[in-house]
Amino acid sequence: MKANKLFILLPVLSLLLTGCSGATFDYKDHLKDYVFQMDYHQNFNILQLTDIHWSMNSSTHESKIYMDKVLKETDRHIKELQGNNAKIDLVELTGDMFMLSNAYHVSSFVDYFEAKASEYGFIYTAIWGNHDRHGIYNPNWLGEQFKNAPHCYYYEPEDNLYGRSNFMINLVKGNEVKWQIANLDSGASFSETSISPFRDYDYIRKDQTDWWLKEHTLVGESVPGIAYYHIPQDENTTLYNNRASYKNKFFKLERFADNGNEAYASDFLDVAKEHNLKGAFMGHAHNNDWTVDWDGLVVGLGVKTGQELYYAHIDPNSTDAAMKEGLASVGINEKFDLIGAALVTITDSEDNILGKFDLEHLYYNERTSGDFVRWVKW
Repeated sequence: MKANKLFILLPVLSLLLTGCSGATFDYKDHLKDYVFQMDYHQNFNILQLTDIHWSMNSSTHESKIYMDKVLKETDRHIKELQGNNAKIDLVELTGDMFMLSNAYHVSSFVDYFEAKASEYGFIYTAIWGNHDRHGIYNPNWLGEQFKNAPHCYYYEPEDNLYGRSNFMINLVKGNEVKWQIANLDSGASFSETSISPFRDYDYIRKDQTDWWLKEHTLVGESVPGIAYYHIPQDENTTLYNNRASYKNKFFKLERFADNGNEAYASDFLDVAKEHNLKGAFMGHAHNNDWTVDWDGLVVGLGVKTGQELYYAHIDPNSTDAAMKEGLASVGINEKFDLIGAALVTITDSEDNILGKFDLEHLYYNERTSGDFVRWVKW
């Protein structure tokens, strides 16, 4: 999650390799270029995988075995609840897919998800996290791998919009957009636009908020939306501090690693909340598994996927207040690790009542005596 000073040289080298080029177009004049489409249906399933961290310090082979189990269990769970024709429709990879990785890790990662997309019939997306910038590759090259992957929706033009992975997925039935899924780049822990390696955690810029608002206006104010990005914003801390006023569930075991700096404050959730955004889900904070209902906008962190780097160890005998509160909310009475995935199922009814979805968190731990598997519905 947190970028140590050891990683400073790599992003600077990536900056030098990337080079500088002028903006090709103004995003305001090309809003339709940022939009992908998928067929909408009731019980549309979106699986969030986050902070996978394939790196030089991890075993790609072991990581694939774990991912196989998570995908297989998710497919089984969906079919059990929705019928044999149901499936994972969209996989949202919400950042930190890599860390200190090279071309082999990236290629094997993309090849893996291409194979699984064919096997399970899903589309997947890639959203940049801070550690995805910390690799032995040119960032533009990484973007090209996702652009050229047949089952991946990814868009990264030369424009004047901040970030790399800003695009929409409209869920369409006939000629009507039923939902709009936004993907945003919440930045890195250094500047990509100037040599400034000591910047703290980044944020969603005002131009990105403006872009989201214009894209949403195109499809209509009545269309509900969900946003996915990597780094929790300053609103998360505010919401947690006021959590007694809102419905909350799951765990809060460390501070939110947002920028915490007024100069970097985001207005995205404040604005989008007033324009039918129904959910905002992110990653980055491995020891957090926290979700809050903010007057109809569900804001939450996905469950860290896999054992690379660090994660929380949940102990029912802990005296930590947040852990005790979290255990009470999920009804689990044994030790487990806070790793797995998150599943959103859009449950709109056939009578055109839009804006409803279910959220479930999967805790999946590999164990020699039989894997630990728990689904918790929010």
